[in-house]
Amino acid sequence: MRIDMNLAKRAGLPIAAIGAIGFAVVAIDQPGAATGAPAIPPPSASAQLGASVAAVGVVEPSSETLEIATELSGVVRDVYVRPGQAVEAGAALFRLDTRAAEAALSSARASLSVSQIAVRDAQARLALFDNLPDPRAASADERDRARFAADRAEADLSLARARVRELEVEIARHTTRAPIAGEVLRVNVRPGEFAQAGLISDPLMALGATETLHVRVQIDEEDFGRIGADARAEGALRGDASRRVPLTFVRLEPQARPKTNLNGGAERVDTRVVEAIYAFDPAALDALVGQQMDVFVAARPLIAPEAPQ
Repeated sequence: MRIDMNLAKRAGLPIAAIGAIGFAVVAIDQPGAATGAPAIPPPSASAQLGASVAAVGVVEPSSETLEIATELSGVVRDVYVRPGQAVEAGAALFRLDTRAAEAALSSARASLSVSQIAVRDAQARLALFDNLPDPRAASADERDRARFAADRAEADLSLARARVRELEVEIARHTTRAPIAGEVLRVNVRPGEFAQAGLISDPLMALGATETLHVRVQIDEEDFGRIGADARAEGALRGDASRRVPLTFVRLEPQARPKTNLNGGAERVDTRVVEAIYAFDPAALDALVGQQMDVFVAARPLIAPEAPQ
């Protein structure tokens, strides 16, 4: 009987240990439900809007964001703007090193001067033949040679002028200018850095017209049929549902696209969206380009399907 009692004790110890571990795991994995309100209330449409379609949008300039590139590759000598600065159309943004092109231009201008002198000399020689009192004093061949020399000098002068113009345009291309009037949104280039021409992953500068801001909204294709172009809409910046701004419809992008997860950039191929563009006054809401916005568009209420007879 003593042996049976010892066996029972030894068998009970592992069971008790397993029970204690299980209790601890349950206590850790299943904490008590929180009873407090969330720190940030979830966004919702205002009562005045009524039935609505919810969507997520991204704030962008009314011109869309222009990614500024350089026509030529080279080392940056000067940067003339800073982020947040307003610029006019045609304003200089940054300039590449132009020393080699400027040296070539100086040489071309010297050649132009030589060509201008050659033209005057050839024209003076030709004038001598034209002003002879007796036309028989010079042969027709001599006159033709003088005329050909004047024509050749004129052609050389045209080439010299074209070369000067070519180099002036080349130097002008070293300065990148604003294509539109707007605000400098980003500057990714500094003096002394090498600027690469063509398509690059991170643009040298970003520019946009921000007097009026737009919101590019992704509306699920299932909900798109419930709204109209004249439907009222409102939006609030992500994380601040208390401040809302009315939105004005601008246009629709005429192509449905796979839905993009704005947080991670992944595409959901099972859902397609239509992008709608809305506008709002920046004075009514302090928003930055690129911020996400919760958007609510007034829509026809859903109609429940009729029950089968």
